[in-house]
This record gives sequence, C-alpha cells and structure tokens, in this order.
Amino acid sequence: MKKIIYIYILMFFACDPGWLGLEEEIGIYSYHDGLALAWESYFDENNHDIAIAYINSTINETEDEEYYNSAYTSLGWLYLFKSNIFAGNNSDSLTYYRDSAFEQLSYIENEELAIIEYDTGCYYNFCCSDCFAKDRQLGLLYTQIENYFVSSSEQRDNIDIQTLINELASFVLENPQYNFMDGKPTGDNGQILDLSIDNVKIYLAHVYFRMGQFIDSCYVLSSLDGYKDLCIDLECSIDWDNTNLEDLLDCINNIQP
Repeated sequence: MKKIIYIYILMFFACDPGWLGLEEEIGIYSYHDGLALAWESYFDENNHDIAIAYINSTINETEDEEYYNSAYTSLGWLYLFKSNIFAGNNSDSLTYYRDSAFEQLSYIENEELAIIEYDTGCYYNFCCSDCFAKDRQLGLLYTQIENYFVSSSEQRDNIDIQTLINELASFVLENPQYNFMDGKPTGDNGQILDLSIDNVKIYLAHVYFRMGQFIDSCYVLSSLDGYKDLCIDLECSIDWDNTNLEDLLDCINNIQP
C-alpha cells in the first residue's frame, strides 16, 4: 500500500505570525464589534495573533454583553488554527495550543442564556444566535479526537475515542446545513473559511479510516455529491474484504466538498 498521508481539515489555515506587542490595548467599544473585527482580521490576513488579541481585548474591555460564550468559542478555534502550525515539528507548542483550545471550547456555562442574549445584542446581518454553540461542539470534538491520535498508548487508554467518533457522526446527522461562516463576517475582500458540513464528513471519513473502520469511512464518503464521479472503483458493502484500501484512501484524499 502506498504511504498513507492523513489530511487534517484545518491544516492549510496555518501561517507564520508576524505581529509583536499585541498585548497592548486595541480599544474595542462593543462586544460584537470586537468579535467581528477579530474574524475580519483573520480572514483578511490569516494572522492568528492579531485575531486572538482582538478577542482577548473584547473579553477584557467590553461591558455591553453579559455572557462571553461566543468569544470563548472564537478563541478556542483560533487556538486550534494556530496549533496546526506546529503539527509534525513542535510537539510542545502543538500540545500547548491544543490544550488552550480545549479549555476555551469546554466552556459551556450559561450557554442557553448566551444564545438568548445574543439575539438582543448583535445587529449585524450575519448574526446567528446559536451558531457559536455548534462551533463549540465541533471544535471540542476535533480537539479531543486529534489529541487521541497524538497521545501515547498509555494515554489513549483513558480516552473513549469511539464515543467521540459517534458524537462526531451525530453532529453530521443533526446539522446538515452547518457552515463555519454562519455568524461571522467575511474578510474585507470577501475572504471566507471554507468549512461546511461536507468538510466535516470528509474529516469523519479520515477518522474512520485511521481507526480501521473502513466500511464506515466508505459510507460517509458515499453521501457526498462528488463520490460517484471520483470514486468509481469504490463500492461500499458490509461484505467488503478491504482489498482496495488504496482506492478508499485516494477517494478520501482527493474528494472535494
């Protein structure tokens, strides 16, 4: 079998930060203004540090929002994106930013109240009251699943990976219209982060493959529109004898949402 190369759905968003002195005050006047500025700056420049600085300034300086759940979720995702800079070459930094992401994405206190309050405080056209809650759920699952794959054998014994995978599969079924851009502005020139439910399906197929659950991986791929055209030599069957795993891997690595 050809060498297996695992593609993570977030890897290509990594970049080399070049800003210094971001601990200085930025001067945010409104909670939702601050979040909008953070995401606009990230989509414009792919600069994690300046976006993180905007979020931290929003949390520390604004007083017009009672619940900061959406800010913590945004911070968690930005830490996730930054962690991917270090995948494969700096395990300490990877662990640090993944742990930071986990801490932020685990914040669930008053989430229902934050959803209600969001409707009364956000006036942008892109505002979405519960989108941050879905982002939090997906980001937390991604963080936990990826932590499993970089953990030692002893550490893996303490992680219920199958439950996490089942929860990711449930997320796919329960959120057929999910799009990461919901609830966020585009960049100044219309830049977006292309992360829809189909991207999540492809990631789930990767996870199944990495766990040796090849039939499940194949069935997830077969639900995508481009499956029949790209994966013409691949037929999903409960009687599959795993003789054409290279075809399955090629399909996973090349199919586009």
